[in-house]
Amino acid sequence: MNPDNDRPSIPPQVSATNTFSVTASRLLSVVFLSCVSIEIALLVLDATVNYNRGSQIGAIRRLFNITREDGLASLFAVLLTLAVGVVAWACYARAKNSGAPRFRRAGWLFVAILFTYIAIDDGAKIHERLGTALKFTLNNGDSADSDWLSFYPSYPWQVIFAPILAAAGGVMLVFLWKEMSAAVERVGIVAALTCLSFAIALDFIEGMADGYSWFVGIFDIRLVTVKHFAKAIEETIEMFGMTLFLVTFLRHFMWRSSAVFIRIE
Repeated sequence: MNPDNDRPSIPPQVSATNTFSVTASRLLSVVFLSCVSIEIALLVLDATVNYNRGSQIGAIRRLFNITREDGLASLFAVLLTLAVGVVAWACYARAKNSGAPRFRRAGWLFVAILFTYIAIDDGAKIHERLGTALKFTLNNGDSADSDWLSFYPSYPWQVIFAPILAAAGGVMLVFLWKEMSAAVERVGIVAALTCLSFAIALDFIEGMADGYSWFVGIFDIRLVTVKHFAKAIEETIEMFGMTLFLVTFLRHFMWRSSAVFIRIE
């Protein structure tokens, strides 16, 4: 039964010779395990090949450096976020084509645009560059507000973007909580948002001048080591959060659809 209306959904008539099908649970398991396996592999490769100098070639180490913006981990993170956006667009298209209420259509449109922007932002590092530009503009000697950012102990981009992201996350949570009635989907959304919030908190600590000094003092570990692996863990948690979004959105899309066919012409 189609949950959007009272009429039963009639699958399209397609030939069995040029289609293939897979169970939803199997597809979700494959997507989840594949993403998590890649994320763990990237973290291990960063520790072994990059940080512990498993390769003497600097270019190879940079390729596996999970904290860099031009490595494999950064590419995977952007593609993962873009995949979440694509599934959100598919949910929006389905809601629009099925004549869903305006609240559902507007909600999925907002979610799709949000994740599409995040993917673009991650690829181009928009928020970091705008934050740097803001600090440079306001902290020059000719500005009346030259020292207004001095009160903030971390990265300047957070002053502007963190409240916007928090508001967007709150709107998305309200919409998805109403849209997704299954407990497993609600748990997935809350867990994903928790991962992203924790990653932002780690980013805040990273941007502080002495954010990890207490950790270094207690465990007697080099500061450079603490900073590197804190950043690596932050990136991994962020990717895991996006994985939870992807699997949850996929599950919801397939549950709302009577059948999904992949047709090869």
